[in-house]
Amino acid sequence: MKFLSVHLTAFVALLPLFGQELIRDPSTGASDATIPVPISDGTQLPAPLPVLPNFKIKSTVVLEVDVIEPPPMVGLPPVTGTITETVHLVEDPKLPDPVAPIALPQGAGTSQVPSRTPTPSRMLAVSATVYDHSRTLLRFHTRGNPAGEITVWSNLDFNDFGGFTSFEVNTASGTLRRYQLMLSLKNEDTQARAAFLAGYGEEYQAPVIPTLADGAPAYQIVGGSPDQECRDMIADLHHLYQDEGPRMKAAYLARLKAEEDRRAYLLVHPPAPKDVTIHFWEREHPVGMSADTIKKTRGN
Repeated sequence: MKFLSVHLTAFVALLPLFGQELIRDPSTGASDATIPVPISDGTQLPAPLPVLPNFKIKSTVVLEVDVIEPPPMVGLPPVTGTITETVHLVEDPKLPDPVAPIALPQGAGTSQVPSRTPTPSRMLAVSATVYDHSRTLLRFHTRGNPAGEITVWSNLDFNDFGGFTSFEVNTASGTLRRYQLMLSLKNEDTQARAAFLAGYGEEYQAPVIPTLADGAPAYQIVGGSPDQECRDMIADLHHLYQDEGPRMKAAYLARLKAEEDRRAYLLVHPPAPKDVTIHFWEREHPVGMSADTIKKTRGN
């Protein structure tokens, strides 16, 4: 099997091995790969309270219901208890129907369209299996074709690639590549997995990981026939970590800390199921259908 290897450093690029563009200009000292949005640090914002109409209640039924709800976090017990379920029959509040999208005639509004065409985003779907937080096996499917799977080993911990879904890369030629990242992530502790299987009399088959130096982001393509676009994507992911790695790592550690704090809090303060209030009413006509249309449909 033929292996292709790339090591990314600050001022030395081996990208010509793949016939790719140099995406760092050392004369500027600026980052060429950026995450233009905040990275999630695990902070949970309170959900906004819904704004309810001024309901006119016609009748009410109140029930006491025993419930079992899913646990708030993996590893915690389910949420159990008795709730009060209040069901109100109300008068039709005459809420407006959802606004239908307006279809513009072909060619309409062209004078308002900017002359510069926005750079389209590339969809980057990646399946990542992280082994012992030190090496990651990446799988790419080009153009959604499973037969075209590309497999890559990376020396990065791809847990750091969570908390955001978009990033950008500027090339030395001025080309801007925008990405929408869809990451499927799995972690495997090889020692724990081996011990688990040993308990069932089975032997753990460790993956064959190519030699990748620690330090600067590096990867090795081990399967598939990537085209130039796919090679760009693989290189750009690693250039992103080269430029934004400290920020990505800090956000990941913050998410871990927030998860640990929330778990500890929930163990001491187990949540109780919340009461439920339901408002329902009979409409004069279904959504999107006028009374005249209903009459014509019924033949009245």
